[in-house]
Amino acid sequence: MLSAETLATIKSTAPLLAEQGKAITDLFYSKLFAQHPELQHIFNMANQAQGEQSRALAESVFMYATHIDKLQNLGPMVSRIAHKHASLQVAPEHYPIVGKYLLEAIQDHLGLEADHPVLGAWAEAYAQLAGIFIQTEEGIYSHNATKPGGWRGFRPFVIREIRDEASGIKSVYLQAEDGKPIADFEPGQYLGIKVRVPGHEYDEIRQYSLSDAPGKDTYRITVKAESTPPSHEGKVSNHLHGAQPGDQVWVQPPTGDFTVKHPDRELVLIAGGVGITPLLSMLLHRIETGEDVSDLVFIHCCRDPAHHVMAGELRQLSAQHGFSYYVSYETGSGADHQGYLDQTVLSQWLTQPDAEVYFCGPKPFMAALNTQLLQLGFRDEQLHYEVFGPSTRLLTH
Repeated sequence: MLSAETLATIKSTAPLLAEQGKAITDLFYSKLFAQHPELQHIFNMANQAQGEQSRALAESVFMYATHIDKLQNLGPMVSRIAHKHASLQVAPEHYPIVGKYLLEAIQDHLGLEADHPVLGAWAEAYAQLAGIFIQTEEGIYSHNATKPGGWRGFRPFVIREIRDEASGIKSVYLQAEDGKPIADFEPGQYLGIKVRVPGHEYDEIRQYSLSDAPGKDTYRITVKAESTPPSHEGKVSNHLHGAQPGDQVWVQPPTGDFTVKHPDRELVLIAGGVGITPLLSMLLHRIETGEDVSDLVFIHCCRDPAHHVMAGELRQLSAQHGFSYYVSYETGSGADHQGYLDQTVLSQWLTQPDAEVYFCGPKPFMAALNTQLLQLGFRDEQLHYEVFGPSTRLLTH
């Protein structure tokens, strides 16, 4: 338990972290990788190159400082980050290393003496936060290791099949190399996929949502090939697009907390581009378990017909099972709406004011959608989303 003095010191630094957090975390990462280059096997260096990781860490530290006396408010953030850490195989021994260089970065950037009370307070606060994450992550690891077909750490899988789904988008079917059973998952969860791209020194780990219903003998991920130059972005997705059946990848057990929270309530699923993947899993699970989906609404927004993932399959499922399926294209014909979603269109398609809404896609798409849904009268607690990348929340309102 932190002392009242420590709590006061941490809360008093929150405004400073909001202002200087990005600069501090940039310095932290430069120190960390200079002394521990092996950690590049774990960190997403594309996010590093774009500054995404620094912004996300600064945001998380600021949130922690703000809510240090009411840690229960951090539950959703801790859960999301802990699941992400579990997909990377973050271990307890990593936390003292991170703490050392984070404190050094705070000290150096702010020009503090080694015995400054702010550093002492943050050392205590970091130890508390590390303990919370270690305990939460151990719970995830233990759960995944003990359930049927489960395991701990990275497990070798082979690519069984690759299918084209749309322009620049492929589904990859993964089977355990040893042929033994694989762990089930909750629709909406993702896999941590580790590969070593030829010509590169470090392993690369990315998270890909499972795009099929659970209960199969393979995992399916559906991957968009991102552009590659000039940074790390697209390294893994393009590697998977160029892979062949029989190639090996390493897989963490399914993790993630973007799952249906209230299965008994009406459900709306809204996807932007390849953000369809976790929502597709939610839909297919309901259909395959025999649930009535006639009141479900599924909306898919994509660039044009060429980028429409699983168009024929979804239209056929809608006809068979009676759920409402709407499509919006930016350009091109054949959709229910052309252009970006707006409140007029959404108000016509969403006629269930008490429904739970799950959405996933690029951040600008989700930010705009989140605002529109709130303006239509949906409440915060009805809205659930999955953010691509390291950020923990949408900054929309």
